[in-house]
Amino acid sequence: MQRLITEALRNQFDSTFHMAHVLVNICPEDVWASSYHEVPFWQQVFHYVFFIDFWMRERYDESEWRSMIFEEAYTPDLYGKSFEGLFISKEKMQEYLEEIQKKTTRIFDSLEDEKLGTSVYNNHPLYTYADVIVGQIRHIMYNIGYLNDILRGLGLPESDWYAYNEKAGS
Repeated sequence: MQRLITEALRNQFDSTFHMAHVLVNICPEDVWASSYHEVPFWQQVFHYVFFIDFWMRERYDESEWRSMIFEEAYTPDLYGKSFEGLFISKEKMQEYLEEIQKKTTRIFDSLEDEKLGTSVYNNHPLYTYADVIVGQIRHIMYNIGYLNDILRGLGLPESDWYAYNEKAGS
């Protein structure tokens, strides 16, 4: 069972996921609850965290895939107005990230290089395990960059670059 590519993808995903944890930890409460470009900071985080949970599945069928279940009113739609009056605390978001991390660890433990090219959806060639993993890394990093820019613009610390094989900080 070859796992060289699988482990490289795991390392990249885990490093990206580490930066997501750090971002939540360092964000001040007032910024977390504030809106930027009409979207609450916490909602932007929920957006990409929800999609990690959605795309990183142990089974791509009708079984339950959510690591935590929030009320249906919590939408990952950044511009939907249904989030008005809703709030997810930093603590609850960290809990959500921790539950997703347990799931993604199980997923990576079950993968091998040959399976990375397997379709996860209707034998569609653009939805393989590799596509899902790389797509999530890209989506997380895009959002971390956006949110880091908000923090930087406010003169606050940001979620610094973290590459695998480094000692975990923050």
